[in-house]
Amino acid sequence: MATLLGTYDISTLLAARFSSAAAYGMNTIREILDADIAAHNALVTQMLSEICEVTTDRQRIYGSSATGEMIEVDEYGRAPTQRVQPGSSVGFPLRLYQYSIGWTRKFMETASPADLAMRTQAAESAHLRNIQREIKRAVFLSSNYTFNDHLVDNVDLAVKRFVNADSALIPNGPNGETFDGASHTHFTAESTSALTAANLTASIQTVIEHGHGNNVKVAICTTNEAAVRALSGFVAYVDPRVVSASTSTVGRVALDVSRLDNRAIGVFSGAEVWVKPWVPAGYYFSWDSGSPNKPLAFRQRTATSLQGLRIAAEIDDYPLLAQYMEAEFGIGVWNRTNGACHYSTSTTYADPTLTTY
Repeated sequence: MATLLGTYDISTLLAARFSSAAAYGMNTIREILDADIAAHNALVTQMLSEICEVTTDRQRIYGSSATGEMIEVDEYGRAPTQRVQPGSSVGFPLRLYQYSIGWTRKFMETASPADLAMRTQAAESAHLRNIQREIKRAVFLSSNYTFNDHLVDNVDLAVKRFVNADSALIPNGPNGETFDGASHTHFTAESTSALTAANLTASIQTVIEHGHGNNVKVAICTTNEAAVRALSGFVAYVDPRVVSASTSTVGRVALDVSRLDNRAIGVFSGAEVWVKPWVPAGYYFSWDSGSPNKPLAFRQRTATSLQGLRIAAEIDDYPLLAQYMEAEFGIGVWNRTNGACHYSTSTTYADPTLTTY
């Protein structure tokens, strides 16, 4: 009989539908589920890479800019000394989330390994939805807030949003541009209550003028895809199902047809337009995904054993069994200039209907 090569993975459990978990071996099941959760956490980290910096920091100094003026003097003159204004603190929250699963002892005696695997996959799906929700809150909510770091030492952290005219210091632009912290904002709205090419371009330029021009992207909702495609200056990627692959067009880029709510659809005003599942209808988010300083920080614990989704506890209290899966993380704005939010259904920017803190 030929030797079967390979590794037990989640598909092994899903295929085991006709034997009980007890007969299969709980230790074997636990090893497979732990490996699957580790793979899930690796994929989450990769997914976050274009918009978040994964860190264990809880606060940083942002906004310092080495500025000054050369002052002309004569041969006997002395220019007045100058000083650099320090930046302001930006904090990153840390929150604890749980996903609990409960069984009876009889269920565990009769359940298949596939039953247990599907519940783990449900926890992973809930983890992804939660991360998307926190990204949405960090990006589109416009008011700063104070977070009490209750999971560590109860220190209050100042969590900031993208530049929002809160009078905080804003670093100079790449060509020496200066910005008034009391009036400059990256939360804009349409002047005509309908999306226009000029206003979306202005929102993109709000990011670029701060020196973020490596790989600028615009994230939109599927609901607004038709409106963006109709803008003057939008260049669509070509759908290979409509245009034959043999058609020769210089620079032609094929449209990704594998995922309709997470794909690049074209280029507008120099930025690549992406449909994203976490963008609310009527909102547009521009950022430089190629910048080494990402817009957001994804904070997690310093200890690697406490990072990502994990099985935190298993309680066996006959006749009941319970498993608690936990994830500790928080998302806050790090680079306050590398992001701009535009609202197309009103003449005034309004936060989307999300739970605020």
